[in-house]
Amino acid sequence: MPEFTVDEVVNATLGHVDIRGKDDIFLGIATDSRKIKERELFFSLVGPNFDGHSFVHEAVAKGACGIVISRTIETRNLPRGVWVIRVDDTLKALQRLAHYNRCRFGTFVIAVTGSTGKTSTKDMIYSVFSRRMKTARTYQNFNNDIGVALTLLELEKHHEACVVELAMRAPGEIRELSKIAQPDVGVITNVGESHIELLGSPENIAKAKAELIEVLGEDGLALVNGDCPYTAKMRDMVQGRAVLFGLEASNEIRGLEVVNLGKNGTEFTVEYGRRSFTVHVPVPGIHNVYNALAAAAAALVSGLDTYAVIEGLANLELTFQRMDIIETASGFTLIDDTYNASPSSVNAALHVLKDVKGREGRGIAVLGNMLELGHIAYTAHENLGKAVIECSVDILITVGDLACLAGQEAVRLGKNPDTVFMFCEKSQAIDTLRSLVRPGDVILIKGSRSMEMEEISKALLENTGGEPHAS
Repeated sequence: MPEFTVDEVVNATLGHVDIRGKDDIFLGIATDSRKIKERELFFSLVGPNFDGHSFVHEAVAKGACGIVISRTIETRNLPRGVWVIRVDDTLKALQRLAHYNRCRFGTFVIAVTGSTGKTSTKDMIYSVFSRRMKTARTYQNFNNDIGVALTLLELEKHHEACVVELAMRAPGEIRELSKIAQPDVGVITNVGESHIELLGSPENIAKAKAELIEVLGEDGLALVNGDCPYTAKMRDMVQGRAVLFGLEASNEIRGLEVVNLGKNGTEFTVEYGRRSFTVHVPVPGIHNVYNALAAAAAALVSGLDTYAVIEGLANLELTFQRMDIIETASGFTLIDDTYNASPSSVNAALHVLKDVKGREGRGIAVLGNMLELGHIAYTAHENLGKAVIECSVDILITVGDLACLAGQEAVRLGKNPDTVFMFCEKSQAIDTLRSLVRPGDVILIKGSRSMEMEEISKALLENTGGEPHAS
């Protein structure tokens, strides 16, 4: 964790000192009073369900030597020597300090956004850049207004590169996060249906994602998926250099000769100008080929060598609950892809299930509701029933009022109703799975974040010789 002087904090946050303290240097920044360390500076963040001002005394008792506040608090009981710095808005102040920290070290920053694949692409870029540079990255999915700031506040002098993931739920959010991160390179993976309930249409989602390109300016480099019609059009918005990646011939960085290796991932050739080399991505799915191409593009246009790309992708470690393939001593394989779900990501996961199960095993799909789809929710879930048929899923289990539409549509299209189970509760799905599963089965579990489908994964792995992976 980097150190900050009092003057640096006050100047960067546009704050002023209410009470002078003893130590002139803070040994880090904290926003959670439960995890405070000695001589850290505590920011009293305020949210819909919490107010950090209520925990300043706890933070000080645990070792904080300074607090940042935006409203009046009781200070008579504070120990002597604790700094009290007042700002207009503690979150904005945290973000200003994060921006200052990003700039003072001159770290090379790559920002990643898109409807799907953000986290996997971020992990792939990190793995590649780490082969040649001291690199930091967004922890897990800390990709919102607080998470991006905390990522940048982890940067220290030795960090040469940083990969940040940018998420959004409304127009303007990507723009603000991009201004904080001030990236040298911006990556947009794709535009899909995620958050369509909040933004109304794919066109509006594309506009929101393109805010990253606006912030890049003339000196920035934009990497966009040339096979996605919405992102391909963004090339015309780029003021600096734009590079397209994908499988089609029109892309500057292209994937060729893709070979499906089942649960061992994919192998394909990367072509960039006169360079051509083969890479192995140890996670399955054509969507991960695109994510890997984005990582290769970020590296190659930034001057890294092809061996860094080859080594980085081959030794990839994805954030947990993203296409996490777990083989159990009981003989079945679990594909835990439970972090979130959208129509495109579920469709991709079903194709992975088909690839991994091969010709002899049974493929079991456990699908929960996909949320925030607005007016397309019913159609999107019904379309999953068609995908279930196309991917030759042997057994379908649905959880939730929307997911059952996929089961109903699969039956309507000819799937044996004895192989389709539709439930309202996860506990029912767990009991059914335990009674059905047998050695050789491959089980995919996926649903939106709030469905907490990982509970099914955990229950299924109990006493089976498998365990969920930690990030």
